[in-house]
Amino acid sequence: MTDLGLPAGLEGSTDLRGILESSCPPPLREPPRGRWIYGAGGFGRQLARELVRLNLPVLGFIDRKGRESADVDGMLCRHPDDLPDGDARGTHLVYGILNHAVAPHEILSWAESRPFDQLVFPTSFYEIEGFALDSYWLGPPRETLAHLSDLMTFYDRLADEESRTTFLQLLQYRLSSDPRRHPAVREKEVYVERFLPIFDEPIIFVDAGAFTGDSLEALLDAGVKIAEWLAFEPDPENLRGLRRTAKRRADALARYTLVPAGLADTNGRLLFASSGSMSSRLAGPDDTGNTLQVEVLRFDDAFRRSGRIYVKMDIEGAEREALRGMRNLLAQQRPILAISAYHRTADLWEIPKLVCDLYPQPRLRLRQHGHHGFESVLYVSPG
Repeated sequence: MTDLGLPAGLEGSTDLRGILESSCPPPLREPPRGRWIYGAGGFGRQLARELVRLNLPVLGFIDRKGRESADVDGMLCRHPDDLPDGDARGTHLVYGILNHAVAPHEILSWAESRPFDQLVFPTSFYEIEGFALDSYWLGPPRETLAHLSDLMTFYDRLADEESRTTFLQLLQYRLSSDPRRHPAVREKEVYVERFLPIFDEPIIFVDAGAFTGDSLEALLDAGVKIAEWLAFEPDPENLRGLRRTAKRRADALARYTLVPAGLADTNGRLLFASSGSMSSRLAGPDDTGNTLQVEVLRFDDAFRRSGRIYVKMDIEGAEREALRGMRNLLAQQRPILAISAYHRTADLWEIPKLVCDLYPQPRLRLRQHGHHGFESVLYVSPG
């Protein structure tokens, strides 16, 4: 992990501004001979299309599948080992990986060993007028810098030093999109951090965005006893996998209910983008692919529970709406929460702010469980 020179504490938003402004990318230079994009996956291809749209020359992709497919979207694709030094000199390498499961270290080591003119990260391009790339937390640095007061409030509310360090490093990474600034990844501890009060008695597990039951499996494998599992999953394909997991794990569950609906702050039907993957989500106005209408509901209108309750939310940007739909549960029962805070840029300050409005005396912690800014989880317990 790179030594980022983080202070032991912050005196206010002025200190925070200084740290964050120093993390913003340097001004872009035009490469003498064009640019390569490392990564021919969905994000790299999206980035390439946006650069081409702005008439910024892209030479092609560098990707480990380059030997299998030499052409991606009409552009050259090369395996990293097949790129001669002569084709790297005078060019920029644009880092085009945005994937929770891909560790960046080998890619960066390879890039730093090659004679590229400059290694460029995605947030650098937001200084170009008209550049528009919307992917999860990624957004213009100025959008984050405009919310220093909210960010400082969140920093001050964090309960431990690891949370504060994670928060500052995550902000530095988001502003720069340079993985060398990324906080340490606690992949195996997702939803089962030992500070959570979920190990000493059976819990009611409210699983919002249950996917195929992977979070349930993680809790059971960590020794958590589950008195009841309430699983919410609106995607029909994911729901089939969820039923298989419930059947296989039935002996470990005293009771369970699989709800073919999403959580929201309304009862009814919403448009849903179905992909049969962990990126399935409530659809936005730009979704034109495989969509369907799904049921959504307010938790408070459908369920009444008391006891040791643990709510996990990973619902692709709908977390704020779902929290509002369980405001009675939050105020009266003060459940333990694990809320994803990376689907939208503003989640990192809007979700903690909403929690503090709805939840009496919350104790807040932040942990990073995935690479490239994914799986940033806000943990909440009674203070």
